[in-house]
Amino acid sequence: MPGPIQSLERAAAILRLLAGGERRFGLSEVATTLGLAKGTAHGILRTLHQEGFVEQDAKSGKYQLGAELLRLSNSYLDVHELRARALVWADDLARAS
Repeated sequence: MPGPIQSLERAAAILRLLAGGERRFGLSEVATTLGLAKGTAHGILRTLHQEGFVEQDAKSGKYQLGAELLRLSNSYLDVHELRARALVWADDLARAS
């Protein structure tokens, strides 16, 4: 079986980094933290930004997760019917209280 695709691994690492923080990250921080060249990190961030997976603050230039990830996570919740199950559970809890 072929090995993983390095650029996708790096993009996933960037998304995990942004997801793990309660703040925005600059390009240099992303590159340094993940051991990437700034050019590599910038190319990945630029692509993630174009796809809506990250947003860049206009003033600071720092990055955070983008709204497209919310759309994907909503799709996951729908496929696994987690919302419907949670509503049933919440209704049961409300009746028991």
